[in-house]
Amino acid sequence: MALLRKQPAKVEALAVAREMDQFDLLIEDLDGEYTGTWQGCGLDDAVARIAALDLELAECVILAVQRQDEADLDPFEIVISTAKARGLNVLLVVEELTPTAIHQLVRRGADEFTPYPLPEGVLSESLAKMRSAPVQAAATMGTARRGMILPVHGIAGGVGASTMAINLAWEMAQAPRKVDRKVCIIDLNLQFGSIATYLDLARRDATMQLLADPQGRDKAAVLDAMTTYGKKLSVLTAPPDTVPFDIADNDDIRFILDVAASSYDFVIVDMPSVLVNWTSVVLEMAETYFAVMELDMRCAQNMLRFLRALKSEDLPLEKVQYVMNRTASGFGGNKARIKRMAESLGIEYNVMLPDGGKAVVAAADQGAPLAETASGNVLRKEVRKIAKSLVDLAEKQKLGAI
Repeated sequence: MALLRKQPAKVEALAVAREMDQFDLLIEDLDGEYTGTWQGCGLDDAVARIAALDLELAECVILAVQRQDEADLDPFEIVISTAKARGLNVLLVVEELTPTAIHQLVRRGADEFTPYPLPEGVLSESLAKMRSAPVQAAATMGTARRGMILPVHGIAGGVGASTMAINLAWEMAQAPRKVDRKVCIIDLNLQFGSIATYLDLARRDATMQLLADPQGRDKAAVLDAMTTYGKKLSVLTAPPDTVPFDIADNDDIRFILDVAASSYDFVIVDMPSVLVNWTSVVLEMAETYFAVMELDMRCAQNMLRFLRALKSEDLPLEKVQYVMNRTASGFGGNKARIKRMAESLGIEYNVMLPDGGKAVVAAADQGAPLAETASGNVLRKEVRKIAKSLVDLAEKQKLGAI
């Protein structure tokens, strides 16, 4: 019996199943492939075994799943997430599993799957394919870049969050010719995202494919789904049609942002005004999380709910920068009201954005940032200052000054 053997000192692969003895042919294939350098275990101790693996030796987890396991796939999903968190590949070996169940496990992060009993040579082929993938990932998602992730979240609809996101991204993209600065903006308002409209770009079906087809989810798929504005700004638009927010799970969003951060110096994320399951993922990955509001009771009440939600989930509130939009020039007559609102909410406004007036609406209708249509606009000037401060911060971080 494979599980009763003395465990090898050198472990290259860990095989996991609810009942490993039900996969005799897999055991034979593993013996031939690894010649005694693999372990087998049950679901109960799989997480602990994965945590104990020496990552300099181990290369993958082989997860064997039977039809009767479909009634409770949660433990298998946990195994996949644990393995991926440690940077291990995951091969699914499935016996009479439905396409829905396979899709669910692949979405969780499994790299390959094959039916059981395994056709001759398929195990070796699948392992060889997975071995080549980490080399590509290391080459493309390594330490060359690790960009700032900067989400912009409107506390209510229509408060100007998308306008801030677009203009912030465009100002950051205006690098001198000799500066290798790459910027992208990602529209995660999956239902009614307007980044494409504000930049006069077509919404791309590739975004929908990226979210709906986890088997094709790799760095190339993310980058290919992007389009370009003005030869300087990469844009991942919202899907062409309205989709439910749960079409993307935490791992999907984390992967997209990981790819973006490894490819761009600044990743601006236009968030939906509602809180969704993966809002926590974006907040945790963010350098700074801009929460945009206006001076009205609707925003005040929504901000209270927003703060309560973050506190209840023990999320990093210290990353949130509070943005008051559409203040009067110098926020003269509004100064007292703004101060009272901040005190009542227990926050401090980090950014004050002036009201850009009709030029903001005109720029949106023309499908261009303010810098292109109204370069002297007061809102544009303020956003440019924010962009410069973030660029300076990134430069200091690279130099190790902070």
